Amino acid sequence: MIGRASTDSPPCRFTVLGPPGLNCYGTELDLGSPQQQAVLMLLLVNSGRFVQVGELIDGLWGDRAPVTGEAVIRTYISRLRRMLSGHGLGSAIRSQAGGYLLDPSLFVLDAAEFADLVESARREHTAGNVSAAADHLAAALDLWTGTALAGVPGDAAERERSRLERLKLTATQELLRTRLELGEHAEVVAEVPLLIEQNRLEEPLYEIYLLALYRSGRRAEALEVYRTVYDLLSEEMGVGPGPLLQAIHEKILRADADVHDGTAVPRTGSHTARSGQVPGRGFDRQFIGRDAERAVFRAMLEGRERSGPLFVCGPAGIGKSTLLRKFADDARASGRQVWHLHDLDASERRERLEQVADELSTAVGPVLLLDSFEEFGDLEHWLRDEYLWKLRGAAIVVVAGRTGPSAGWLIDPAWSGTFTLRCLGALSDAESAALVEARGVARELRDSIVDFAVGSPLALSLAAEVGRSLPVAGKPSRRDAVRYVVDNVIALLVGPAPTAAHRWALHVCAHARYTTEDLLRAVVPDGQAEELFDWLRAQPFVETAAHGLDINGVLRESLEYQLRWRDPVGYEQMHRRIREYVMGGLLRDVRDPHGSVAVMRTIAHLRRRGGVVPRYVSGTGDEDLQASTATSADHGELIAMAREDHGESAAASVRFWLERQPNAFHLLRDRRTKRLRAFMSWLLLTAPAPEELAADPIVEAIWQDVSRRMELPAGAHVSVARHLFCPAGEAEPSFITDAFQARLMRGCLHEPGLAASYLVLSNGKFWRPLLEYLGHHEVETDHPNSIFGHDWLAPPPGEWRDRHLDEELWAQRRLNLFARQG
Repeated sequence: MIGRASTDSPPCRFTVLGPPGLNCYGTELDLGSPQQQAVLMLLLVNSGRFVQVGELIDGLWGDRAPVTGEAVIRTYISRLRRMLSGHGLGSAIRSQAGGYLLDPSLFVLDAAEFADLVESARREHTAGNVSAAADHLAAALDLWTGTALAGVPGDAAERERSRLERLKLTATQELLRTRLELGEHAEVVAEVPLLIEQNRLEEPLYEIYLLALYRSGRRAEALEVYRTVYDLLSEEMGVGPGPLLQAIHEKILRADADVHDGTAVPRTGSHTARSGQVPGRGFDRQFIGRDAERAVFRAMLEGRERSGPLFVCGPAGIGKSTLLRKFADDARASGRQVWHLHDLDASERRERLEQVADELSTAVGPVLLLDSFEEFGDLEHWLRDEYLWKLRGAAIVVVAGRTGPSAGWLIDPAWSGTFTLRCLGALSDAESAALVEARGVARELRDSIVDFAVGSPLALSLAAEVGRSLPVAGKPSRRDAVRYVVDNVIALLVGPAPTAAHRWALHVCAHARYTTEDLLRAVVPDGQAEELFDWLRAQPFVETAAHGLDINGVLRESLEYQLRWRDPVGYEQMHRRIREYVMGGLLRDVRDPHGSVAVMRTIAHLRRRGGVVPRYVSGTGDEDLQASTATSADHGELIAMAREDHGESAAASVRFWLERQPNAFHLLRDRRTKRLRAFMSWLLLTAPAPEELAADPIVEAIWQDVSRRMELPAGAHVSVARHLFCPAGEAEPSFITDAFQARLMRGCLHEPGLAASYLVLSNGKFWRPLLEYLGHHEVETDHPNSIFGHDWLAPPPGEWRDRHLDEELWAQRRLNLFARQG
């Protein structure tokens, strides 16, 4: 078959264009469970680079990863190696620095064969060999045996499945168009309806269907199909058919003899513009990623996308200018004339734009690319109301800027629904690795650079250029190299701050999980909190989240690193102030579940450089829960949950303490369904009655421990988290355990008269490392539940809060940018 591997290809072949499979030397191998197949798929998709265990965990489970995820991954890897070793492939999976690599040289992949065949078909079509192109496309589609990666679970598998299925649909459309060129109109008419049924909003399929019907002599049916798709797009998407479908419809109405697909464009000259019109240059072959944006632009070139401008927005360093240069090359390759305006002086902008408008009026298929739109603020009204309006439909226009179109574009009825907005995000880990590799960086440096850059093309490129020089004698030290990259990232992404207070506000926003005006008021002096908050919020690199402002990615890490080495004393003071604000006022005052979880995630974020705390906070995920104190109407439900999940003795304990201290029980319910999700009790003990000790052996063991350790002062008490029942989350951190931890911590640090606190846990083995880290002792008992306690009369709360401070502040994490991976 065309495009098949040659006789000297590896004898082992992966298939992913259907149920996953691996055939070695004629034997079909058993790939194991679906989860194990998902791990193998992730290694396969990233063939040639080491995939970190964390990536495998995220790809398989996402934010639902079990605490034992790393051990499970290693088990799957071990099984895969054993399976491959049995067929002479013992070296296929290599491990290094907490990651695994699948050697691509040992296998062929049907998805790669598919891509090669499609590319060959396009070359043949360009050369005029339409029949050969059709053969190649048919051979490519023959490789498919079902849904891509059928049965493989996980978010990563779903993303790869979606990508492959999209490529299949594109190839199918190309084959159908090619067959129309070969005159197979009736055959195409018979095949397209099923594809449309499976892809109801795929407009190119309707274009093909209309052409096939009309060329088969079925003009009335073609017109009826157009009316149907017009109604469909209007009802489900609020838009009309695209310009290409409209053009085909108009020609069918006129019964034109030359109805075609409209994709042929005459080849003409190309232009770029700064201060003049010069020949375009080829784009850097190292361009990586942005497939979705290029697909939108390609649709505009082919007439399949709306005729209004395409806005590309994103913070500095995200790759807007690089993408526009790639657009220019793509446009020239399609035979378009290109005007690429960038780096224009303020004094020449309007004059140059007017000159370009005159040139566009006589051009064939013109494309205007306008970069750094944020610098055109004084011309925006003119551009929106006059200039770009006149170009609408006459030229393809792409505008790139940091913030995208202003509100004036969004509320102007004349522009409503006519333009497309694409906000550039970070590159994926795979794209980042490919970019660094393309820059020629030594293999041992790639993973640390990718980890540091967090998908920022600017940071990746800077680090790659420095990283290429590091192995050479006499070049900058690794410390100087890191500082060079960090300083340039900050300079290019942020620029100069107006004042020292603004610079401090940036560092606070990078260090805290969420930044509010109240936090700035507590941390930054001089009463400028309101002004600083408004300034931060207006910056394109700052995101507005539900609980405050947030800086993500490489800029957060760069600002952190810069302050740590430039002003370690100031860094520690800032950390202490944020920590005191969070552990003090914020934790003391929070009551609702969402606020409680946000506080716990902030605490985990402050401790992210050291210790075990972050492992016991969920980090992501949200649930719509409401908190309340138990009422008499809730008692039966609480007892039933305790019985169902922990047995009759637990139910008896809940019943007993509901009678004694009903206000000690705190509930979490689903806000919509009112279903009970979890509950806890926070008992207050001063001198338990004999019947209380007799009724509850755990409280008796706790009181014996209290008696051994202290003499309870007058007015003091002991609090006990006696019942912590959350059936869905006891074995791993969750939204519910985050909310309960906040409640317990608030009681421990801020409850008046608290002498000691105790926690009773059914899964003590899991939570033991956290409680030991936080200075809790374990009470010896024969009871199957674990009991942990803390004497608050011994170390004052301030001292307890300062435990492990040095570890929080100075432990290394992600900042060793050029560390060798070995």
